[in-house]
Amino acid sequence: MDSGRRAFLAGIACCAAAVAIHPRTIFAQSYPSHPVRLVVPFPPGGGADIVARLLAPQLQQSLGPSFHVENRAGAAGRIGTGVVAKAEADGATLLVTTESSLVIAPYVTPNLGYDPAKDFAAVSLLTRNPVVLVVHPSVPAKTLAEYIALARAHPGEQMFASSGVGGPNHLAGEMFNRMAGVKIAHVPFAGTGAAIPAVLSNQVGAMWGFAAGLIPHIRAGALRALAIGSRERSAVLPDVPTVAEAGVPGYEAVSWIGLLAPAGTPADALTRLGDAVRTAMQDAKVRSTIESGGGEIVAGSAEEFRTVIAADLARYAGLRDVFRER
Repeated sequence: MDSGRRAFLAGIACCAAAVAIHPRTIFAQSYPSHPVRLVVPFPPGGGADIVARLLAPQLQQSLGPSFHVENRAGAAGRIGTGVVAKAEADGATLLVTTESSLVIAPYVTPNLGYDPAKDFAAVSLLTRNPVVLVVHPSVPAKTLAEYIALARAHPGEQMFASSGVGGPNHLAGEMFNRMAGVKIAHVPFAGTGAAIPAVLSNQVGAMWGFAAGLIPHIRAGALRALAIGSRERSAVLPDVPTVAEAGVPGYEAVSWIGLLAPAGTPADALTRLGDAVRTAMQDAKVRSTIESGGGEIVAGSAEEFRTVIAADLARYAGLRDVFRER
C-alpha cells in the first residue's frame, strides 16, 4: 500500500473517531448553552432558596448563560422535586433541595411519583445545618444529662415543639427519644415561625430547631441551648456540646441542602457543573452569609453526596412507625 493511500485511510479513521466523540465532547465544552433554572421546591426565604440565590450569580459568572431560581413550592417540597425528576436530562433544569423531599418524603407519601434513588444525578452537597435542642430557661435542666434525667423521672410530661409532623426537627426529637430512652411528647406547629414563640412563651418547654433561627434567642438568654445534633461542635455555638458527647453516643441530626440534576444528564456536564459549584461555594460573600446563619459549607464530590443520601434513607427508614402515626 503506497504512502498516499495510507495517509488517506488514516485521515478517514481520524474523522470517524472525531465524529464518534463529537456530540459528548461538544456538549460538555458548551454546557450550558441555554439558560438554566434552579428549581427550589419551597417558598422564597427558606434555607434552600437563600443558598440557590447565592449560587445562581456565581454559576452564571463562571459558566456563562443565565442561572435563575424558580420556586415551585407545595407538598413539603414534593411538587418541585417531581418537576425536576421529569425534566429533560440536558442540564437546563436543576434541583436545589433539602433532605425533606428526597429522604423523608418516601416515608411520608407512599405514591411519591418519583424515586429519590433512581430519578436524580447528584451534583454536590452544598451546606449542612445542625439541629439544636433548646429549652425555656424555666426548665430545671442546665445540661443534656439533667434534661434526660428529668424526662425519665417524669415520662410524657416534658414536651418538644417542631415546625410540623415529619419534618427534620420532628424526626430529630423522635430519634433522641429512642436513643436516649426517654418519652418527650411531640407538639407540632405550623412552621418554625409558630414553634419558636411557643417555646419563648413557655407554652412548650423545649424545641429541636435550626441554629439560624435560634441563635439570637440563645445569645439573648431567652432560650438555653443544651446540645447540638452535629458530629462536631458548631463554630457559631462553640460552648454547646454535641448530643453524642453530652450523653447519647452515635446521635446525629443535621439538615442539608444539595444540588441535583435529572438522571441521565451527561456525566461530563455534571463534572463541569460540580467543579463550578465547588468554586462558587468558596466565594467570600457566599461563605460569610451561610456561616453567619449557623450553616456549614460542605461542597464536595457527587459520590460523597450519593453516600449521604443513601445513609439518610436508611436512617429515616427506622422511623417508619412515626410516619404511620400521622
